[in-house]
Amino acid sequence: MNVFIVEDDQWSAVTLQKLIADYFPGCKVVGTASNAEEALEALSVTQPDVLIADIEIDDKNIFQVLEQLDKNTDMHIVLTTSHENYALEAFSYDVLDYIVKPVTLEKLVRTHNKVSKYHASLKSEDVKKLGKEDSDENRMIGIASVDKIEVISVDSILYVQADGRYSHFHLLDGTQRVASKNIGEYEKILPKEDFLRVHHSYIVNMNYVKSVSKADGSFIELFRGKKTIPLSKRKQELLNKFLKIKF
Repeated sequence: MNVFIVEDDQWSAVTLQKLIADYFPGCKVVGTASNAEEALEALSVTQPDVLIADIEIDDKNIFQVLEQLDKNTDMHIVLTTSHENYALEAFSYDVLDYIVKPVTLEKLVRTHNKVSKYHASLKSEDVKKLGKEDSDENRMIGIASVDKIEVISVDSILYVQADGRYSHFHLLDGTQRVASKNIGEYEKILPKEDFLRVHHSYIVNMNYVKSVSKADGSFIELFRGKKTIPLSKRKQELLNKFLKIKF
């Protein structure tokens, strides 16, 4: 896949290029830009598969660039930022991933896996027949509380924790949402290709799993946050099949 980088911080741009060159042989950086004008001109020429862009560039932001791009482009958009408060606006632009700086290898691996999976799905005839609007529908979910329904992207969910008749949604930005439905209801709704119920009290977004440990009882460590998620014995075989591994 061809990658284009928009980043006004030279050190960040060089670091990102080196990570891609050293660890992702299937990706090639075809160009870089440090401001909105350079980005618009270069993107029309290079037409990359993936755009990795810092949100704040000079005195503008990347959303101003995205507004001027061809709405029918197949380019996958990944945004990077030092500020977590752009997440909601980012997903309104069909952003495939949102990386809070610093950009590390672990975060880039997660993003690469997500982009590769989505890129491959677009090539399948079934997805082409359904159309992009239908495929995007499943990326949003309604969190119903007592007095309102809040719509969030499933990609912003780290894990879901059961609390009796309620469910706690733990999000990438460190916040929580409490839903007035039990965890079993959300196990049916959340995309099976991304989420796995690893314990009677936990559903995990597998895109953010860093490691699985058997020391002192099995548990799962995530890329984000310090909490470890318990893995029940009866779910180990299911996890093995999901990750295509053997303990």
